[in-house]
Amino acid sequence: MDALHALAPISDRYAHVPLAEAFDWTDAAGALGAGEWYLVAFRSVRRTDADVERLEQFDDLAHAEASTAPGFVHYFKGPADVDGSCLSFCLWDSRADARAAAGLPAHRAAVTLISQMYESYTLEFLRVSGVGAGRPLTFEPYDVVPATAPVGSDPVPSPYLPVPAAAPA
Repeated sequence: MDALHALAPISDRYAHVPLAEAFDWTDAAGALGAGEWYLVAFRSVRRTDADVERLEQFDDLAHAEASTAPGFVHYFKGPADVDGSCLSFCLWDSRADARAAAGLPAHRAAVTLISQMYESYTLEFLRVSGVGAGRPLTFEPYDVVPATAPVGSDPVPSPYLPVPAAAPA
């Protein structure tokens, strides 16, 4: 069962603010407990002529596939704003789990729609850390060495997926 099923944006501007501010993470912190997770956020602006039905079909298939993959924690499928902007994200136990799921057939098929469906998009890769109920989650770019890392540690490279060659202009 998805422990974060009740997570919802706190305002209509959720797609335009940092992820940590876009949701009330209080209950999520309690549900997740102590640990560290990998979050991939997809911020996009849909084309006005996007085939929404086709897009949702591919997204639903990719979501169903991901939800059975090892390390899957939560998927938030954001509603599109009136300006076409949207924020969706997937939370994983680890970067390795997310990368493995990104190679699955339904996800790869969904990626082929990017240039047809979106005016623009960005991917964000975040380290989400929690220390337990009653304490807030922290969010930081994944390629930043966490404060608890040993001195001299190298940052982890952030690329999650290569940007498609036919990326939208």
